[in-house]
Amino acid sequence: MILAQMPATGVKNTFHDLSYSTGYSVKVTNSAGAQPQGTLDQLCIFCHTPHHAIGSLTQETAGEGIDKQLIPLWNHTTTVATFTMYNSTNNPLSDLQGTVDATPGGASLACLSCHDGTVAMGAIRTKPYWANTPVYLPGAGGGTAGHIDLTTGLMTSSAWGHVGTDLTNDHPISITYQDNLDLGLNPPSGLVGVKLFGAGGNVTGNKVECASCHDPHNYGTTGQNSPFLRATMQGSAMCLQCHNK
Repeated sequence: MILAQMPATGVKNTFHDLSYSTGYSVKVTNSAGAQPQGTLDQLCIFCHTPHHAIGSLTQETAGEGIDKQLIPLWNHTTTVATFTMYNSTNNPLSDLQGTVDATPGGASLACLSCHDGTVAMGAIRTKPYWANTPVYLPGAGGGTAGHIDLTTGLMTSSAWGHVGTDLTNDHPISITYQDNLDLGLNPPSGLVGVKLFGAGGNVTGNKVECASCHDPHNYGTTGQNSPFLRATMQGSAMCLQCHNK
């Protein structure tokens, strides 16, 4: 099972790289042609900022602390969409034993703030110097025709990464991981590579979230742990991290 954990590859030149020099998906554009494009080659800023981070709400509120952030130094407008969760009511054959939250938890909301298709990819508080907001154009090698609405900046339903707001056909998220409720689950102490999350999106607790299986910072290797998977899919190793089948 230890072999299921894959080496890191980083963000640069992946679909999560929205900087000007990326060759993938979409990229930031320059609002002042005289300015050097090098000022737009920031990678992290589309999710994180060192200053004036956003908390759990779409707007920072007075006295809001770090415990209210979805993820550390969050810089992207958070989705406020209503989601239909995967649960025993919507999926009666699933026989779920763990408790499913009514709405996605913080670590999942962070992902869904682009992938649900309701928030512009460029809707960030702190932007790269001289960047248009929130205007993005197809990358040089992205092949993104129809995948990003260039007027609204929204991910469209034709994009491979589009999840939407109906989560009933996706692996359950924001569900408690309790192996003592289901003999088909491995003990959490033995999990390798995958992560469980708690309140505020922190990597502690007992919740399965989007980021339990996906690592947004590492695209991975084709045929193994791409796109952005924490473990390889060869031999269903990712599934077998948790499921004792």
